Amino acid sequence: MAEPENGWSPLQRIGAAVSVSAFVTAAVVAGLAARDWTLDDPAWLGARPWVVGPALMVGLLGLVPALGWAEAGTGLTLFLFFAVPAVLCTALTTQDVLDVRQWLRTDQSVTVTLSGCHRSGTRTNVIGDYQDTNDVYDCTYSWTAGGRNWEQVRTTEKNHRDGYRTDMWTDPSTGELADHSIVSTAWGIFWTGVVALPSLFFGPGLVFALYESRLLRRPAREVRDAA
Repeated sequence: MAEPENGWSPLQRIGAAVSVSAFVTAAVVAGLAARDWTLDDPAWLGARPWVVGPALMVGLLGLVPALGWAEAGTGLTLFLFFAVPAVLCTALTTQDVLDVRQWLRTDQSVTVTLSGCHRSGTRTNVIGDYQDTNDVYDCTYSWTAGGRNWEQVRTTEKNHRDGYRTDMWTDPSTGELADHSIVSTAWGIFWTGVVALPSLFFGPGLVFALYESRLLRRPAREVRDAA
């Protein structure tokens, strides 16, 4: 009579070890990059983000011998189902944080005077099958903030006459100039919340998917009784 025995084959053990090591590496590197980003350290734009992608791919490839081709394909599908919303949520949250930080930095309203506007090129916006091409112009923006006079060349979609004035926001200590758009910022925060809801299930959902795929359970194999 055959009795089930739990155990990994040598190839399955290697695959499981590679997967765990790769996923841990990806998590640690991503955590370090996130820490640098929150501290405004430009190091997070270096090599660290590029390590996460290959580490995840190696981890997924390690599932193949551990689970078999069919179950590894199912696990990969489930992983992408949970991972894509998490990646999108991270990108949207990053943009929202950058927008809010800019709002906090550029907190002084100033009147900006434009001069020297000239056509500098074109910009094409693609919406579905429709392409809209518009001219863009470079203008010199001049304003006063923090007791100093500032100038900056910026691109605009309108050809303004010399002396045209508009209200913008600036950081009086650095001269950074910004045009706050509450509509785009609110829209970005809204979509972040929408995408974040499925992302909340990424962690427990992935663990459950791996458990159901037998990665977290030692597979059973039959051992025949001695005659």
